[in-house]
Amino acid sequence: MLSRLRTWFLTYKNRIGIIAVGHTAKKIEEYVFDWLIYGLVVAWATSTWGVWYGSLVAFAIMGTFSAIMCWLYLLFYDWAKIDWFGFEMLKDLREREHEGLLGKVLAKMLNLGDIPAFIALSIYFDPFMVTVYMRKKGHEHKGLSSRDWKIFWASVIFSNAYWTLRWTVILTIALYIWNNILAPLFS
Repeated sequence: MLSRLRTWFLTYKNRIGIIAVGHTAKKIEEYVFDWLIYGLVVAWATSTWGVWYGSLVAFAIMGTFSAIMCWLYLLFYDWAKIDWFGFEMLKDLREREHEGLLGKVLAKMLNLGDIPAFIALSIYFDPFMVTVYMRKKGHEHKGLSSRDWKIFWASVIFSNAYWTLRWTVILTIALYIWNNILAPLFS
């Protein structure tokens, strides 16, 4: 068992390193974008124009920024021709016969279908990651097909609607707690 694990690791160590670097860099960017910039833009827009109109303004600003950033990521990803995130490997796993409990569970998760994958990935990742994962196998690093563009724009809308709603709810609850519970304690 240990020798099989060692052999597997030695076989895939370069791929593991590339994927680790890709995910680490992407996570840092996502934390800055989703947890800092997004929150600040929603806070600014809702405090300036109110919750409803401010949320729409924040959605427009961040959706545009997100679309441009993700499109640039797609261009770089296709230009570099490197599977930074292991998505091409996951596509291969999706189509293989799997042995063992873990292999069968992974296969079930990967084969739930495009709609559950789209929703989960759009909430957890950005439109770039959704589009790269959902591209057809064999189409890697060749630009976007008509189907890919539809997935990209649907994910731009869905993921930014989710993040705008999420931040609006978080800020509204935080302001309510501050104004109605905490501020009176300090008065």
